[in-house]
Amino acid sequence: MSGVGVFYIPADKLDQHWPTFGPMIELAQKRLTDQCGMDDVEEWLRTGRSLLWGIYVDGEPMAAMMTTGNTYPRKRVMVIEMIGGARADLWSKPALDELARVSKAAGFDAIETHARAGWSKMAKQYRFKLKHVAYELEL
Repeated sequence: MSGVGVFYIPADKLDQHWPTFGPMIELAQKRLTDQCGMDDVEEWLRTGRSLLWGIYVDGEPMAAMMTTGNTYPRKRVMVIEMIGGARADLWSKPALDELARVSKAAGFDAIETHARAGWSKMAKQYRFKLKHVAYELEL
């Protein structure tokens, strides 16, 4: 197994890491172009609305993840907003395990994400449960 590291990138270090991780986030953002652009994503990271995580395999940047927290009346949820990169087979399980560890330590009760239907097999593999299906009617 390769050595996988997941590191939070503070907003004040974004300029240093954005050239590496921005294109990885853009891979996920492309499916959301009707909702947000990369300029919006960068603003969210700079203002702290969202957090950026760099995922490394054997010291090499391999993927990036954006998260935000949602607080409901009965539950705090860490939301994976976007995740993109290469070779998910090498890093996805260790990265999700680390996010779960960090999220639990920070007082979150669950992790949720919104993804393409094709991710359903991977979601089951990592013990995510299907909670709802989102439908959209454009107006």
